[in-house]
Amino acid sequence: MNRMEKHVNRILDQMQSPPDEREEIKEELLTHLESAKYDYMNQGNSVKKAEKQALEDFGDSSLIGHGLQESLYPHQRSLLYVIGIATLLFAVFFYISMTFVVGEVEPIWLLIQMIIGSAVTLSAINIAFMGRHYWSLNVIVLITAMWNGFNVMIVEQIPGKQAIFFWFYLVIVVILCILFVIRNSYYSSDNTTTTKKSRSILKISYVVNIIFGIMICAAGLSIAYLFLIFGGFSWMLLIPISSIVAWLIFFKFQMKLIQHRPLTAIAVGFGFLIFVSVSPFAIVTAM
Repeated sequence: MNRMEKHVNRILDQMQSPPDEREEIKEELLTHLESAKYDYMNQGNSVKKAEKQALEDFGDSSLIGHGLQESLYPHQRSLLYVIGIATLLFAVFFYISMTFVVGEVEPIWLLIQMIIGSAVTLSAINIAFMGRHYWSLNVIVLITAMWNGFNVMIVEQIPGKQAIFFWFYLVIVVILCILFVIRNSYYSSDNTTTTKKSRSILKISYVVNIIFGIMICAAGLSIAYLFLIFGGFSWMLLIPISSIVAWLIFFKFQMKLIQHRPLTAIAVGFGFLIFVSVSPFAIVTAM
C-alpha cells in the first residue's frame, strides 16, 4: 500500500459509508491524487516528490474525512455523540438522585445504563467500522431507545419536579434515537439511482416501519414492567421480551426489503405487527 492509498484510507476512517459506496469514494479520491501526481511529474519532479506535493495539496486526511462525513451523512456522528453522552449523564444524575432522594441504590441498573451509553459513544468514535454494519448500529441505538423508554416508567418513582425533568430528558433522548435510526437506514440505502419520488417513498416506508417497531417495543416494555411490579422476575418476562427480540431480527430483513419494495415492506411490517401482537395472548391462553 503506497502513501496515497494510506492517505485515502485515513480519510475513509472518518466516514460511515457502506462497502459499495466506500469503494466508489476511494476510487474517486485515488484518481484525483494520481492525476495531481502525474501533473507534478510532467513538470519535472521525481515520483516521490510529485507524490508528496500531491498529498500536501490534497489536505489533511482527518479534516477531509470529517467534511465528507458531514456532507454525505449530516449530523449523524453528532447525533450518536449526543445520544451516548446524554445516556451516560442520565446514569450519573439519576443514580445520585435515587441514592440521596429515594434512598435506593441499583448498581445493576447503573451498570446497564453505562454499558449502553458507552456502546453508543464508542460507535460514534468508530463510525467507519460501524457504518459498514449499519443494521448492528441501528440495533444498538434501538436498544438505547428501548432502555431509556423503560427508564421513563422508572422515573415515576421519584417525587416532585425531578421526575418531570427526567421524563422530558428521556423522551428527548428516545426521539433522537428514533430520528437517528430512520436517517441511518435511509443513508445506508442506495439512493443514487432512484428518483425524487422513489426517495420520498423510501423515507415514508422507513418511518412507518419504525412506528410499527415502536408500537411493538412499547407494548413489550409496558407488559414487562407490569410483570416486574406484580409478579417479579419470572419466565413470563420472556414473552414480551421475545416479541422485541423478534422485531429487531425482523428489522434487518425489512431494511433490505424497503430498498427494493418499500410499499410491500409496509404491508409486511403491518402483518408482522399483528402477528406479534396476537402471539403473546395466544401463548398465555394456551397455557
